[in-house]
Amino acid sequence: MKRTRAGLLILMIILTGASLKYVITEHQNKQAVRTLGMKYVRKEYAEGDTLKAAATCKPLFGGSGYQLVLKNPHGEAYYVIIMLGPERNLVTLNDLTLDVRSGSSVFPCR
Repeated sequence: MKRTRAGLLILMIILTGASLKYVITEHQNKQAVRTLGMKYVRKEYAEGDTLKAAATCKPLFGGSGYQLVLKNPHGEAYYVIIMLGPERNLVTLNDLTLDVRSGSSVFPCR
């Protein structure tokens, strides 16, 4: 009986550690995406505006792509898809802002 309890305790500790590591890593990835997205949007569209991350989404079936919606103080939204590398570096950035605004594309993250 004591061995079973000790085994369950060890299993719970391992699972808790693994889930905590996942949550921390995911938070760091989303922060990196927001930073890279804000740098790009400031460079391309709104140099002096302050931007706020309205939504940061990851597709349901994994991958390293993140969908980012940024808004400026005037309420204009900017839609960007960012792919991160293994060291949270920028791999690709797809700007869908003009396509979403014109209605020719749909951005699932809101």
